[in-house]
Amino acid sequence: MWITIEQIQCLQAVKDFGSINGASQSLNKAKSAVSYSIKRLDEQLGFATLNRDHYRIALTLKGEAFLGKAKPLLKELAQLKEEVQKIASGVETKMAMSASAIFPNDTLHKVLYKIMQDFPSTEFTFHREILSGEKMLLDDLVDIAIFENLQNKLDLEFKQLDGVSLKLVICADHPFLKLPKKQQTMQSLTQFPHIIQRSTLKDDNTMGIPDESIRWTVSDIESKKELILNNLGWGRLPSHFIEKELKQKKIVHLKKLNYDHQVDFFLCKKKDKAFGPVLKHIWDSF
Repeated sequence: MWITIEQIQCLQAVKDFGSINGASQSLNKAKSAVSYSIKRLDEQLGFATLNRDHYRIALTLKGEAFLGKAKPLLKELAQLKEEVQKIASGVETKMAMSASAIFPNDTLHKVLYKIMQDFPSTEFTFHREILSGEKMLLDDLVDIAIFENLQNKLDLEFKQLDGVSLKLVICADHPFLKLPKKQQTMQSLTQFPHIIQRSTLKDDNTMGIPDESIRWTVSDIESKKELILNNLGWGRLPSHFIEKELKQKKIVHLKKLNYDHQVDFFLCKKKDKAFGPVLKHIWDSF
């Protein structure tokens, strides 16, 4: 008999938990069963997959190489189990969604509230991100996503949603506004900190940032807004996010600098992702 999925799962669990005991608990198997599975795996492969010379068990180099090749099988098995659960129950047990941090909250909250009411047994994970939605979707971190700057139209099914206007704003008390009108240029503005929000993921994407600007980086849009309101810099914020502050004249829209930007949003899923009731509900809600 050739190697089995169970043997690969045991090896993966040992790697994840660093011991036979940890692996047995995670898999709900006896320690002897885990040890036997890996012993048989080593015999069938013709090399040792584990290094037991240290307190914490680790994979050998050959064991790492083997598990790297076998991981797609575990991923496919997990996907198969998910699809079987959908077939059996008719409703997804888990659903993960991401949405751009600059997408309006009101629209999202209505959809999420309806999901909570109609699918109470579905475990839902929701991410707010910036410039990372497409990568999260393609990397299978989420099932469905709303993001800007759609690039991969080959692998994704999508529909375009309403966009938002990003307005260039600054605190009403900022020194830039005390300059003579003729000196209030983009070049002068870049002498002050530009508050930017970095991509959620490690690729560190940025969009529409002048190369010469002094950059202050934040991790979320709320922090960006707070820094701008507290006279610590300037930047672009979605119009729906700053309506109140504009009316109260706490911030000023630098319209004359022509640095506003219109952003289009896309609701996307992978083409090979099957529609379940929850996913279809989200898709049809926009």
